[in-house]
Amino acid sequence: MIKTILFWMLGLLLLSFIIVWLWTGGISKASIAAQSPTNLIDMLFFGGTSTGKTLKLPWQPDMPTFPTMEDQQGTYASMVALENQGQPIYENYSDEQSTEAAKNFGNPSPLRGQVVIAQTYGAKEFDPSAEYIIIGASSANTAPTDITGWSVQSAYTGARGYIPRSASPFVMGNINNPEATILNPGAVALINSGPSPVGISFRENICTGYLGQFQNFYPSLANSCPSPRAQLSLNEQNLRAYGDTCFDFLDTVPTCTSPFQSIPPNISANCRNFALNQLSYNGCVAKNAYGSGFAFDTWRIYLGFGTELWRNSHDIIRLLDSGGRTVDVYTY
Repeated sequence: MIKTILFWMLGLLLLSFIIVWLWTGGISKASIAAQSPTNLIDMLFFGGTSTGKTLKLPWQPDMPTFPTMEDQQGTYASMVALENQGQPIYENYSDEQSTEAAKNFGNPSPLRGQVVIAQTYGAKEFDPSAEYIIIGASSANTAPTDITGWSVQSAYTGARGYIPRSASPFVMGNINNPEATILNPGAVALINSGPSPVGISFRENICTGYLGQFQNFYPSLANSCPSPRAQLSLNEQNLRAYGDTCFDFLDTVPTCTSPFQSIPPNISANCRNFALNQLSYNGCVAKNAYGSGFAFDTWRIYLGFGTELWRNSHDIIRLLDSGGRTVDVYTY
């Protein structure tokens, strides 16, 4: 009788273990245990997990481990941190560009922005007489800018030329007394590397087109002189003094041209003298120098070099004030 009771109690106990095992996910845990050998007792009966407490025999090598989701998130965070660390590289690159620009510019002048290098395409000419750059005074300037004693310099070669005093107005055949080269707001100066065709730097005026008839200028002078016909009024007094043929002749003379070799023989002596004396640069200046609009806001500056000042390929041109400080820089 006692044996029977013990047998049933053992059976009930075994059945209870089986029910508890099934209730706690025994089959799924067994599957997990098959995939990753762990402490089976802890896994099956005490809710253990495969957190690294693997059951390993003495001769069994370490099992490889794989990154969890948390590990992957940590790796992504590390990559983001590394990327963020790389951002200053771009900032440093920008700083390097700024540093290089500052190096090219040099020591800034307090006049920076008042005068700029406007054009440099003429700097690539091989002939120093044809090599030039153009600078311009800002139209926003409130006063004229004296550029006498300023200089232009190649930051690459170190070659440097100084802006001289200029004639305003220039008079041909006379000893000119040069004055300060002063740019009004909006005025420009063509700075030529070679010597002046007329021996001096000068300010252009409504008569300077006559100078281009016998000399070469780079770039060419403006052909904007007063017309020959406008130099002699058509009235009764002039008709009597110069004759009809004189006015017909003046209508054929091109602008900014002295007709020394093309005066017809049938005109009067007065008309011949008028053509020789008035239709010339000096004659034009004498007649118009004190009229409104005579002087242009364009200067022709000559540095007097016998060789090129600027490189034909690439160069860095600085415009320096009288103290050697940089007013503007142009890189090509």
